Amino acid sequence: MNRDWADLARDLRAADHVAAWSAHHSELAGAQTPQDVIDRLAALHRSGEWHGHDAVMTVLVRRTMAGGFDGDLAWRIAMRVLLPKTIMMARTQLRTGVEFDEVLSTMLSALCEVVRTYPLERRPRALFANLSMDTLALAQRILADDFDDRGKLRDAASDMAPLADEPMASVLALGEAPDPYEQVRLTELLVRAIELELVSEDEPELTAGAARTELLALVSWAVDIQALTLLEAQRITEYHLSASGLPGRAHRTTRSMGASGDRIRQRASRATRPLRRAETLNAYLAAA
Repeated sequence: MNRDWADLARDLRAADHVAAWSAHHSELAGAQTPQDVIDRLAALHRSGEWHGHDAVMTVLVRRTMAGGFDGDLAWRIAMRVLLPKTIMMARTQLRTGVEFDEVLSTMLSALCEVVRTYPLERRPRALFANLSMDTLALAQRILADDFDDRGKLRDAASDMAPLADEPMASVLALGEAPDPYEQVRLTELLVRAIELELVSEDEPELTAGAARTELLALVSWAVDIQALTLLEAQRITEYHLSASGLPGRAHRTTRSMGASGDRIRQRASRATRPLRRAETLNAYLAAA
């Protein structure tokens, strides 16, 4: 796939098509190659500019429907954008007796189909998250059909670290099969939290109803609606969540952080203010 992308990056015909897109869509102004489009999306992702990210993804998804070389090019670029997340999600679906290559192949096949068939008119927002979630849901259905043991989802909470100074949340019993739709939601939330750098890449999976899960859902939502900046969101989770669920890692409490604890607590407190305002507004709108 990397060789294919390198060939595409040198394809003069592809460059001509991207330049034509750039002339017709302000979202892609200045883009001259497929890699320029990837770089534009990566920059928007890092800065949390989700409106702009959606605008560029909309151009790509809409052009995949055009067919021909133009549609194929847009499809390949959209696939490339989602590839890192797809690989990350594939790692969450590993099962005993199932090779990673088999899981990844299924995930990539699902991604191909989802990008080509995405209902843009019906779901025009949060394209990156929706495409990822749809890919995961489709892949899980395929894997469930292909392997007898796919109906048993992972026991995600055995090494889960709770909120600092909070009692351990209840966990799933071994062998219990959770709702697959809930598992999709939790996996998507964890992947999104890792992307936003709210948690580290070695975080264990989330558990429904746990305080840790609810905090990540709230903070991610606040970033999506631009009630929090990425920095504010990271400060909140830096203070309230442990560094990891791995044994031997201390929770990030003011006591464990020593002299720096008060400073981190103050930063988290300031970052929480816009989050409280957003929650109040959301409750008002829900009641209206």
